[in-house]
Parts: sequence; structure tokens; C-alpha cells
Amino acid sequence: MVEAGQPRDLEALLAELAAAVEGNGPRVTVQQVMDTIGHRSFGPLLFVTGLLGMTPVSAAPGAPSLIALIVFLVAGQLLIGRSSLWLPGFVLRRSVKAERLRQTVRLVAKPARVVDRMVRPRLEVLTGAVADRVVALVCVLLAMAVPPLEFLPFVAFIPSAAIATFGLGLLARDGLLVLVAFTISAGASAFAAYQLFW
Repeated sequence: MVEAGQPRDLEALLAELAAAVEGNGPRVTVQQVMDTIGHRSFGPLLFVTGLLGMTPVSAAPGAPSLIALIVFLVAGQLLIGRSSLWLPGFVLRRSVKAERLRQTVRLVAKPARVVDRMVRPRLEVLTGAVADRVVALVCVLLAMAVPPLEFLPFVAFIPSAAIATFGLGLLARDGLLVLVAFTISAGASAFAAYQLFW
């Protein structure tokens, strides 16, 4: 279900992220992002955290693990059926440089317009309540895989891409994107296993 006022496409979501950046000083906290996007916006929050894992924001030491923790908490609460999101204070107080987030929004703005023209509600059996729980479970597993991959250059990009695609699929209620995300997840799992055990 889409919360009233919740962003319904990428352009709307990026506009809200831009609003979170402006007027909040040199750093933006997780709390400020959540207050802007909404506390029931599981899909948008998964998309944003997955996206951050694919951008220069994740270059800071420990950032991929923090992003994975947020994904774990968001997806975990979706998995158990919570209607609104809770994050612990130490996560809500964590912040990123406003300029890095601003750069991310600028980087994604043009592709977002193209993506918004392509995504739409379809294959909605893959975006219903049961499917949402399956998506949440896969995101939890992907988040758990990120910390050990943090020490391998660029490898954490792949689970982040899957998480962002799942989030976009939930945001747009696009079951085709959910299928794509499952495919990316399978590839991410195989690649992670290869990197860690061979």
C-alpha cells in the first residue's frame, strides 16, 4: 500500500531527497532523510540505501556496512509485517556529507526521468503482500552479505544494485523490476560465494 504523500516515482523521490539536503547544514542525517521520505516508505528507503551503496557515498570506510545495517533493519521490519518503520537512535544520528548526497541526486536525476517512463505497475502478483515478504527476506540476506564483501573492491556494488532494484520495484509496484532484482540477487550470491570461498 502506498502511503499518502509517499513518493510514487523516482523524480518525486529525488526531489524529496534534494529537499532533505537543502537547509540542513553540511551533513544530512538518516533521521532527516526518513522525515522527508516518510516512515512507511519501505520501497523508497530500500531504493535510497541501495543507491547509496552504488555511489561515492559508500567510499567512506565503514559506509557499506552501515548501509547494509539500514537495509537489514528496513527489510527486516517489512518481513515481519510492520506498517511503519523504526530505526535505533544511533542509526538515525548517522550522517553523510550533504555535498555527497547532493552529487548523488544530480547524478541520478537524468537517468531517473528515463526510468520513470519505463517503469509502471505490472505483474502485480509480484508486488503484493506475500511477494513483499519474499523481497524483504532476500534483501535481509543481501544485507548480511555486504560486510564481508566491503574489503573486496567494488564487489558490494552488486548486492546494492539488487537492493536498489527491489526498492524501485516496490516503489513503482513493478513486478518486472522485482524479477530483474531476483536475477541480480542470484548473480550477486554466486559472485560473492566465488570471491569469498575460491
